[in-house]
Amino acid sequence: MVQAELYEQRAEAFLQLCDFQSAKLNLMKVLALAPAQEQHCLARLALVLDLQGQSLLDQELYSEALKAFIQAAELQPHCRVFYQRSIVCLAALGEFPEFLRMLNRELEEDVRNPDMYVLRAFFYKRFGQLALCHQDIQRALKLEPQHRAAQALWQRLLRQGQEAKAQAVLKALCGDLRGALYEISFAIESDPLAAEFFTLRGTLLRQLKNFSAAIKDLVRARELSTVGSPEAREAQRQLVLTYNDCAVHCYALGQLDEAVKLLGEALQNERTEQGLYTNRGDCFFRLGELTYAMADYQQALELSPGNRAVQGRVAAVLHEKGWQDVAARRFLQAEACFSMAIEHDPQEALHYLCRAVAKRCLGKVESSKEDVALSLWLSATDSKILCLARRLFPRRTVQAILRSLGQQTSDKTLQSPPRLPSDDA
Repeated sequence: MVQAELYEQRAEAFLQLCDFQSAKLNLMKVLALAPAQEQHCLARLALVLDLQGQSLLDQELYSEALKAFIQAAELQPHCRVFYQRSIVCLAALGEFPEFLRMLNRELEEDVRNPDMYVLRAFFYKRFGQLALCHQDIQRALKLEPQHRAAQALWQRLLRQGQEAKAQAVLKALCGDLRGALYEISFAIESDPLAAEFFTLRGTLLRQLKNFSAAIKDLVRARELSTVGSPEAREAQRQLVLTYNDCAVHCYALGQLDEAVKLLGEALQNERTEQGLYTNRGDCFFRLGELTYAMADYQQALELSPGNRAVQGRVAAVLHEKGWQDVAARRFLQAEACFSMAIEHDPQEALHYLCRAVAKRCLGKVESSKEDVALSLWLSATDSKILCLARRLFPRRTVQAILRSLGQQTSDKTLQSPPRLPSDDA
């Protein structure tokens, strides 16, 4: 027993001299002479191996250091620090598959170790997996907000993101949209919490007509922005533009129901944009939903009073409704619809011609003739107008019809005289 104590004391002396190999040999003698002290002796032996490994690590002798840490871990498997130092050695040796396997296992055992998250974050950054790198940095900072290594790596990623964004803007200004998209995607990987990055990428995707991806990015930008902030307003503006552009694209392809749905999404967040109501009205009009089309056009007129393009659309709806009434022999209602169409678009000859038809069916022959004259005044070469004029005014030239019936009314109603055909027309 006394001999075992002497070996232990000599081991401590060698340890003070940093002669780790001699210290280990003396502790092995203690184990052989005093089995009762096994637990204490194993703990001291693991400490010696740990100190030896740290010394070798400082000398960049990573293989030897790894062996020492592994031996220490075998002696004291409950001590996580030996595994963690082994992981550092594996990283230094470039043994990345084994490094990542051990690191993941270590984090499963100890999810509250910020150092391990930072170590894995550096690994992910080295191999370009920036999204995963960012996740581990955030986990480390959540556990220890002032963690210096995590803060330094996070600032490096932020600078990298801003540099990539600047390159994206430069490429976009030069017309290289796909190059700009690559750069801003890299920026997002570096800093996936920057709303401005998602807004820029969404805008680029909209210009490239990848509307579904653009909408996803712009919704994300809005989520990341502070309510009411300039970033939130810009994300919202770009989102509305994307919904509208996608709807226009669907309209051109004949996908009218999808276009209506997209414009409805846009209008949920932007109710003061006249163009959205106008475009949705156009979709409803092509779908034959005249009531909905009229409601949208009228809303557009409220937002943009006197807008001649919208007034023309309102007139077109009224004209269509009037023609439906004519087909159903509701001639009074048809006359009223054509009259309202003329109020909104007095320069459209077809409105007068159709009202003339309704009036003629009601027996208002003279008034019908006056409408034909007005329609001739606007479009003296239209075959439909000429056909009806000849039926109402047999053996009369266009000039004679205008002189005898329409001159005074047309002067009051219209702004410029028509370009008349020859008398032989």
